[in-house]
Amino acid sequence: MRTVEDASAAGSEPQLFIDDTIISAKRGVVRTLHPARTLEQPVLRPDRPWEGRRVYIYGSVHYDDDAQLFRMWYNTRLGRGQQPRAPGLRGRTGDMVLYAESADGIHWEKPSLGQHEFDGSRDNNILFFDKHSPTVLVDTGAPPEYRFKIAAWNWEEGNDGYWNAHSADGLNWRAYGSDSIHMGDEILESVTVARHPRTGDYFAFHRLWGEVRGHVRRLIAVATSRDFATWTSHGVCLVPDELDDVWCEDAGQRTEFYGMSGFVYGDQFLGFLPVFDVIKDARGESGMPASVAADGSKGLHAPAVISESGTEIDQAPWDGPIVAQLVHSRDGLSWHRFEDRSPIIARGGPGSFDAGCILCSADRPLIRGDEVWHYYTAVSTMHGGPMPPKTISIGLAKWRLDGFVSLDAGHFGGVVETVPLQLAGEGLEVNVDAGDGSLAVEVLSAAGEALPGFARKDCQTIDADGVRQAVRWGDNARLPIGQPLRLRFHLENAGLYSFRIREAGQP
Repeated sequence: MRTVEDASAAGSEPQLFIDDTIISAKRGVVRTLHPARTLEQPVLRPDRPWEGRRVYIYGSVHYDDDAQLFRMWYNTRLGRGQQPRAPGLRGRTGDMVLYAESADGIHWEKPSLGQHEFDGSRDNNILFFDKHSPTVLVDTGAPPEYRFKIAAWNWEEGNDGYWNAHSADGLNWRAYGSDSIHMGDEILESVTVARHPRTGDYFAFHRLWGEVRGHVRRLIAVATSRDFATWTSHGVCLVPDELDDVWCEDAGQRTEFYGMSGFVYGDQFLGFLPVFDVIKDARGESGMPASVAADGSKGLHAPAVISESGTEIDQAPWDGPIVAQLVHSRDGLSWHRFEDRSPIIARGGPGSFDAGCILCSADRPLIRGDEVWHYYTAVSTMHGGPMPPKTISIGLAKWRLDGFVSLDAGHFGGVVETVPLQLAGEGLEVNVDAGDGSLAVEVLSAAGEALPGFARKDCQTIDADGVRQAVRWGDNARLPIGQPLRLRFHLENAGLYSFRIREAGQP
């Protein structure tokens, strides 16, 4: 959080109420988590020979303003033994990075790129062989050939590790180097990368093995970079705690973190954390699968179970459901669990395409009008379910703008007061659902003294549901300038999601 004297800065970026960082006092309100609304059907299914039975958004979705298109970089995994079908494959997993486009973000096309051969033809949308969990970043301020950047796990034999490349168009790529890049020890093959829009720093969130309370589990670690090429590991940032294991009944059961989609939202970091309740596994005494623990390799990954005919029948030796929970951070390094550990993206009902698991999702959400959109990997069975019938596809989750968490007051009302803020703008907008109630705002000095003309009685009461509602005191919509201010929100039967400062010249 930037500071000016003793006041926190607040500008046109939304100020959310995920935690109490900008709150000095509150009463009569409760903090409410709002799970996503998900579409009833996937937006992308595996329907090409090179996609097998699964497509993942261990990847990225961007909206290209110039082309007026949604662009998706996503993953598939065919399993071992696919080299005869795809001569360019070198790794043991059959992973590929694929590309799709859409005019509306819901109906997708898979264009023929002509870059790689599969089943004797280049008529496919394959971008990379042997790459997994791709994050694509768009840096409009970089030289043209570095406008697009990608980080992914490299499955090439003898060169396991993270790999990066750059591109002018997002389709034709040049690697930064031939060797994998180092982000830390004992890392696993899933990563998402975020770029801080103000500092330009890159943050990579990946999973690794670590022992917690007698079990070797998947944990979350973070690394940073200034240039996208050289990375500094900051170690583990999220570990399952005792509350995560309260459901366990048998000695081998435990909770793990299956990855994390970390991103900048407003002036803070948020993350969607896939929480994996391991109800059973086929492991060695070390806590890892016996086949993996025996070889002691780095970048550990449990192989799929393959039938005698070569068909993949099980993803991995672990089984259990996975849901996504909300996590948050102010600096991208120190992360915290949200106080309500209910799913922010929940599994669907029995028989649905996302009934079993919400795996890793896209690296960041998209703002589309008055909504937040986020693409996620949906699994029809639990993690270890047989394939078939298991299918893995890509779903779409939606919230209202800034709609992850609200501060809610009932009939008796509630009050939320901020810390002193250096307001970088002229007007105040609130994202509030007051359709059955009301909201009014007082403006106070940094010392908490009422300012003439900005008392609660001067404020025009807001009694509607809207994501950008201007606050007025009489006929005045301008805030006092040149001094730190506190905002005091009065709510009755209303939910406050966020506020932002309207900059000078904005309508």
